[in-house]
Amino acid sequence: MELNDWRDVAVISYGFTGTIAFLLIIVFTLLIGVLSVMTINRARSILKNNVQPTIESVRQTSESVRGTVEFISDYAVTPVVKTYGTVAGARQFIVVLMRLGRSRKGR
Repeated sequence: MELNDWRDVAVISYGFTGTIAFLLIIVFTLLIGVLSVMTINRARSILKNNVQPTIESVRQTSESVRGTVEFISDYAVTPVVKTYGTVAGARQFIVVLMRLGRSRKGR
């Protein structure tokens, strides 16, 4: 075989090998794409079936806590604060009256 024949064999073998490699790359790319889509669908399914009910439960719990806080505020804290404010105001009123009584006695 001459050098030109070896050259032709090399070009043909490189062309054949390149075509096989190109087809394998396409197949692996498609395979990776399909597996990625399947993984994303599986993750969405897990989120829909597991996380969404948990989020709903947390929302219901927070609404329950909000209602409890409003109830405690309306029926426990607010009356105590109003009563304490009234008592403190009455005490201050008495202190002012006593000061006025002392200043008139001192004249």
